[in-house]
Amino acid sequence: MFSFFGLFADPVGELAEQISTAWPGADVIRIEQPIPAIGARFERDLYQPELEDIPDAVARVVESLSAKYPSARFLLLRTECWGGDCGNSGRIIQRGHIVLEANGDRALRRLIKHWGFDLGPKEIFDSLRRDFPWRQ
Repeated sequence: MFSFFGLFADPVGELAEQISTAWPGADVIRIEQPIPAIGARFERDLYQPELEDIPDAVARVVESLSAKYPSARFLLLRTECWGGDCGNSGRIIQRGHIVLEANGDRALRRLIKHWGFDLGPKEIFDSLRRDFPWRQ
């Protein structure tokens, strides 16, 4: 089983530093594919892989950050994979509010389309692979 809980956000201002300050144990990097973004993979003590929810405490901090950076889009994402099958759920947050919530079939594709990019039917990108080098 592969479990991912993380955040992707438009790379604006000092947002990467703010994310690192809010979650000192998170891996925070810059990604270019499929969208140019700040990527953050949260540590396992912030969520339980067997529960497919987005923890309220994390969501509240992201909502607060998004209010401080109103031009940025934030994607909170849960991905759970068993073999080659993955399930995704997440939400887009802007200006302190949830603007899109998606789970189930094609959820990741719908979420990434908020950036104007179509992931295609596989709904996977490099930073969601088990061997992605998050610590850089």
